[in-house]
Amino acid sequence: MKRLAIVLAWLLFVGGLTFAVIRFSGLLDSMLVAGEPADISLGPDIELPKSPTYFLICPLEACPSTHRNAQSPAFDAAPDTVATALQATAGELGMKLVEGDGLSLELRFLARTPIFRFPDWVDVKVIPSEQGGSRVFAYSRSVYGNDDFGQNEKRLKSWMAATVALIGQQAAPKN
Repeated sequence: MKRLAIVLAWLLFVGGLTFAVIRFSGLLDSMLVAGEPADISLGPDIELPKSPTYFLICPLEACPSTHRNAQSPAFDAAPDTVATALQATAGELGMKLVEGDGLSLELRFLARTPIFRFPDWVDVKVIPSEQGGSRVFAYSRSVYGNDDFGQNEKRLKSWMAATVALIGQQAAPKN
């Protein structure tokens, strides 16, 4: 029995060490490739996956019929300002810009889950509102798996909160 415990402890140690080396060396990023995402059209007729591996932030009138969404915040800022703020706050959440820039109102990011580094695609479109502000349509989806365990929802909600805070700080008067 003692011998079995020693073998199991050794296997656990070697397995943990192997995972740590693979995880922190960046090998998982090259092993779990994101592939090339399909071209999508963000809007009420977006084609959504059957499995719960996605989440949307969208204006109420542009949201498709799904329970995996939340309403977009109303930004009291120009669309290019919102796009720049989205780009600035994305890095804090571990998202890497792969298409678009601060002047583009459509951006694509590659995000990875914190521990196992599974890739997720995040597309965002800034929509000018009729009242002079902006709204956001964001779509985050997993590349692998049949469930995202709420990761895409958490990512988009945190991102919107960080962007609202950044735009609010920029609009606040400086003393």
